[in-house]
Amino acid sequence: MDVGNTRRSEAAPGSAGDALLMGVDARGAFIVARGSIRATLCYALRDTLLVRLEESADIPAVFIDLSQCRYMDSTFIGLLVAIDRRLRAGSGGRLHVHQPSAPSRELLQQMGLLELLLLDPGPLPPPPPLEELDRPGGRPATEFVLRAHEALMETSDQARKKFELLREELQRKLKAEKPPEGSPGG
Repeated sequence: MDVGNTRRSEAAPGSAGDALLMGVDARGAFIVARGSIRATLCYALRDTLLVRLEESADIPAVFIDLSQCRYMDSTFIGLLVAIDRRLRAGSGGRLHVHQPSAPSRELLQQMGLLELLLLDPGPLPPPPPLEELDRPGGRPATEFVLRAHEALMETSDQARKKFELLREELQRKLKAEKPPEGSPGG
């Protein structure tokens, strides 16, 4: 299956470097998170997987291996929550988190997500061929960061309180970025 926005991975699994690798087959989408996963690495995942999940229910489940993940920022964690929600609403499937590293598990616990997400201590089922998702340049778009944090905020009162000020700031920034109605581009 074509997953779009991918390129064949040149690096061997477990090598140095921050990356998201993905493959899709009839069982679902398989993702390996390697290194430190920040918002800038998440664009392609959003564009290839989340958009596809919003358009159809042809992916029954998503399996993510966090065993090689040293760090995840809140935008990435929010994207994982959004993927799980979209799966539930579409195919009825779930996001399966496999072998979270100690730092990943700690971050999920701090966010109150250990009970919300399906954690599997076992290894990822044998995935289809994985390709590294492209890395777009530049800073993450305000709307993308806002939507990821809104997904996180819906998980608990703790998360809502934690990200309320960030959401307000991102909403102000987004409003300032949009041209006024009636102007060119508005």
